[in-house]
Amino acid sequence: MKKMFFMAFLAFTMNANAQESNNVEATETDSDETYSYTVSDDDDPNDVSAHGFIGVNIPTNVPEGFDFAPFRSWEFDLTFAQYDYTPNHKETTFSAGMGIGFRFYTLSGHDNMLFKDNGVIKVAKRDGEMADLKARISTLNFNIPLLVKQRFSDKFAISAGAMVNWNFYNRIRNSYEIGDEEFDISTKNIGIRPITVDVLGIMHFPGDFGVYVKYSPMSSFKKDRGPEFKALTIGLYF
Repeated sequence: MKKMFFMAFLAFTMNANAQESNNVEATETDSDETYSYTVSDDDDPNDVSAHGFIGVNIPTNVPEGFDFAPFRSWEFDLTFAQYDYTPNHKETTFSAGMGIGFRFYTLSGHDNMLFKDNGVIKVAKRDGEMADLKARISTLNFNIPLLVKQRFSDKFAISAGAMVNWNFYNRIRNSYEIGDEEFDISTKNIGIRPITVDVLGIMHFPGDFGVYVKYSPMSSFKKDRGPEFKALTIGLYF
């Protein structure tokens, strides 16, 4: 009976030690300091997540005649699948994702409209009867964000990298009223570059919340197809 009890106690002790070893990987000791870290079977360096961007577009280097209004120019991006890889015991994460984005740039005021003339986008004064005119350039894109994230504490981190965009749909749009009638006129295939690359930086705070800055060093339009401007975007990341 004592022998059976001893064998049961030994089996229980070995099982407890095995479970503990799954949670504690190693402890290293030298003459001055002791280093220890905990590794669980549940720790996974790979993660897939989704994120969103909402920002204000601020066009820069805008050619004469095109006066865009920053707070009437926005972008909305959804990264629906972002793969993150974090090496063991590191504070750095590498990520690549896939997303879809919508950007638009609106002319300031209500006096100018956009039109396409021999394949070139230009600006003209509205007709006298038009009221509440809104003229904008918009693009829809698939994008691939490529980022490196560095954590400095549990409450703060910074990501930096690039976003590659495939601008597969674009148009100019003029909406206005004449008397009691409303008009919405769109023109597609306006000469937007099919591939553009943006520089992206994100400041991360607790709760998967942050702010981001994006700079578009490439002109949205192809050469001699429209206003060749660049853009700075500032907004919220979540």
